[in-house]
Amino acid sequence: MLKKPEEALTLSRFSKDGQIHTLAVLSDNGEQVSGVDLSAALKRYNQNAFDVISGLAFDDVVKIIRSDTANTIVPYQDLLPSVVGEAHLAIGINYAEHGKETGQVRPFMFPKIVETDPAIHQLKYTKGWLLDHEVELGIVFPSAVCYATDLNHSMIGFLVVNDFTDRATLMRKMDSRNVTGGKGFPDAKSKNGFLPTGPYMVIPKNWRAFVNELHLTLSVNGHIRQSGYAKDMVWNIDKIIERSLSVKGERKSYYQDKMVKLFEGDCIPANSIIITGTPSGVVFNAPAKGFIFGAVAKYIFTGGFFGNKMHPYILQQYLKKERSNPRYLQPDDHIETSINFLGTIKTTIKN
Repeated sequence: MLKKPEEALTLSRFSKDGQIHTLAVLSDNGEQVSGVDLSAALKRYNQNAFDVISGLAFDDVVKIIRSDTANTIVPYQDLLPSVVGEAHLAIGINYAEHGKETGQVRPFMFPKIVETDPAIHQLKYTKGWLLDHEVELGIVFPSAVCYATDLNHSMIGFLVVNDFTDRATLMRKMDSRNVTGGKGFPDAKSKNGFLPTGPYMVIPKNWRAFVNELHLTLSVNGHIRQSGYAKDMVWNIDKIIERSLSVKGERKSYYQDKMVKLFEGDCIPANSIIITGTPSGVVFNAPAKGFIFGAVAKYIFTGGFFGNKMHPYILQQYLKKERSNPRYLQPDDHIETSINFLGTIKTTIKN
C-alpha cells in the first residue's frame, strides 16, 4: 500500500543506459513498481533521489508527477538501494521492550559503516556468525542537519532497513560493564550485506503525523518474529537529532580497534541513514540470572579468575551457550523486513 503523492512522495532508484534514474512510484504489485521517471522529466540523473528534486517544493514535485502521462515499469530485481552510502548513524535500545530482552535500559548511539544493499537481497553467511535480524526505520535528510530546529523546515526521507548483526563478534568485542559505550557494535553490524534497504524512500508532506502510522514487522520463513510501532520509540526523531548533535566531533565508539566519530564534521551529513532502533523479538536475549549465577560459580570453583576477569568470562560462557540456539539465521532462511508505506526487504541467507 502506497501513499498518494499529495501525502507522500515515494521514490525508487534504478539504472538505465548507464545513468541513475529516480522513479516516483505510483503502484507496486510486489514484483515490479511503476510510475513517473522524475530523472527523465527533470533531466537530472543524480545518484541521490533528494538531489533529483533539489530546489523544488513538495507541491511542485506532485505537479510534475500528476502532469506526466508516461508510465515507467521497473522489476524489483532492477531496483537499486533506495539510499546509497556507507556511513550511517544507529541508535541502540530505542524501544522499551527490546531493552528488556537485551538487559539494557537506555538508548545509545554508534556508527554503522557499510554500503547499502537493495530490497531483493542475498546475504552470504560466514561460518561462526550468530546472525541476528533487526527491522528498523531509517531516516535521511536532503542536506546536512546542523541544528535540531532544522527539522521544522526540512524534508525527511523514510525507509525500511534491516540492521543485521553478528552477535558472536558483538559478544567478543563489547564491554559488558559499559554496553551503552557502544564498543563492539560497529564491528558486529558493519559486515558486507548487513544493511539492505527497502524498495523506496518515502518523503511525507507531514512527517510527524506519518511516523505515528508506521508499523514495523519482520518474519523468518513466514513466521512473524518482530512487530512494533515507530510511535513507541524511546527517543523520538527530534530527540535523536538533538542527542546526535550534542556529541559532534567526539570520538565516541570503537571500530576496528580504533576510536571513531559518530559522523564527520559538525553536522549530520546529507544522505546518511539514521537507523532508529528495533522493536523486541530479536534472537539475542540477555543471560538469565540462573545462567549468570552458574557461570560465576564455575568461574570461582574452576579457577577461571586466573586467566580472565569475571565479566568477559561470563560473556564468553554465554557465547558458547548461544551457539546451540537454533533461532539464529542460517543458510536458506528467508527474511521479510517490512514497514507499511515503506515496502518490504526480501533477504535470502546463502552459503
